[in-house]
Amino acid sequence: MNERDMKLLLDAQALKKIQVHYGVMSQGYMIVADGKPLETGKKETREFKTLDAAAKLLFKLGIADFAVKLKTTG
Repeated sequence: MNERDMKLLLDAQALKKIQVHYGVMSQGYMIVADGKPLETGKKETREFKTLDAAAKLLFKLGIADFAVKLKTTG
């Protein structure tokens, strides 16, 4: 899902769960909406260097309530 798709789903109130996950391998953060990661135009997972950067994008899209998941296993 890209940023445009996410905005359309938000406008339709079709998203239930927004999370920011920490990626150990990339040592960065990714946004996950209803289990699907936010992607770039090249269909690669969009990565953010800081939690603040991910939060700024979510705020820009109109999302003020999201969960942060620092440990993605176990």
